[in-house]
Amino acid sequence: MAKGTDFILAALAAEGLDHLFMVPGGLIDPLLPAIGRQTALTPIVAAHEGGAAYMADGYARASGRFGAVVGIGGPGLANMATAVAAARTDSSPVLVLSGEVARVMEGLGAFQDASQATLDDTALMRPLTRLSATVTDAAGLNHWLRHGLTTMLARPRGPVHLSLSRDVLTGDVDAAYAPVSPFFADVAPLSLPQAEAALATLTSALTGDRAPRVVILAGAGVADTASAALLKAIAERWAIPVATTLRAKDAFPEDHPLSLGVFGYAGTRHATAAVFAENLDLLLVLGSGLNERDTMHWTLRARTKAAAIHVNTDMDELTAHCEATHAVPGSARAFLTLMAARLDGGAA
Repeated sequence: MAKGTDFILAALAAEGLDHLFMVPGGLIDPLLPAIGRQTALTPIVAAHEGGAAYMADGYARASGRFGAVVGIGGPGLANMATAVAAARTDSSPVLVLSGEVARVMEGLGAFQDASQATLDDTALMRPLTRLSATVTDAAGLNHWLRHGLTTMLARPRGPVHLSLSRDVLTGDVDAAYAPVSPFFADVAPLSLPQAEAALATLTSALTGDRAPRVVILAGAGVADTASAALLKAIAERWAIPVATTLRAKDAFPEDHPLSLGVFGYAGTRHATAAVFAENLDLLLVLGSGLNERDTMHWTLRARTKAAAIHVNTDMDELTAHCEATHAVPGSARAFLTLMAARLDGGAA
């Protein structure tokens, strides 16, 4: 048996986290002694819940894991709304935990009661997250925590929210937590037939009789360390210039001879000239949703004369731009891995 608070902290540590971002408050008071009973997680106390949520988002992006933020329900959770919306927009995995009054106090006018009987925290977060749910019984904590993390880490990733009643925080949990992160550690789905067809076109462009005119436009889907390393190696191997979207600004070193800088909003003239060049043969778009900023106010499709390969995990974003020569559902990292193997004559 473990108290709900201790179970949560041990579970986060088991998932590989070493920091927890928070703003203390009455609705999460039971968590504070539990933090003092463990050493795996370093609590970072922010002055405002919005700041704590942004810190958790930054932790997720920098670490390659996910971030976790804890605050009170009601006003505390409402303060996180903008940061959570940013994480949802950028597919950043953030676990949002909010405290709530005990079930017996719901709807009775308790201070900062935002349960489903009043303001309903879960309804507030539902449009901003991949999942928003209320956990009212410690017996269900193991299930909901693992379900929430699974939803958060599945592609496309995004924040999830669990509202935890005081009964959950102070109740006993009779379960052995099994981490879910290992299931997603090396998951990089890729639609192989579409990828092979796209690579045939790419190979033809790179190995033709004349010097190839190929440009890569790298989006947020290659912003992680492993994908960025693959991108750099492939660009150097085949001398392919690389432009990035604003969100992927750090995915390719801007002092590299093959860097074109940012394309689109606040972009460089080098990137604009390369992507819109009349003699461009092929534009390879990796992990970009091709929104307004990434497409120079949606002029990319109209102005580029090149064939296009578009690789993206999010099917909604992919089908919204289905006029590409090749639309490839899947991970940009998986596509780059296959690309490296195929272009060098190997097998994946």
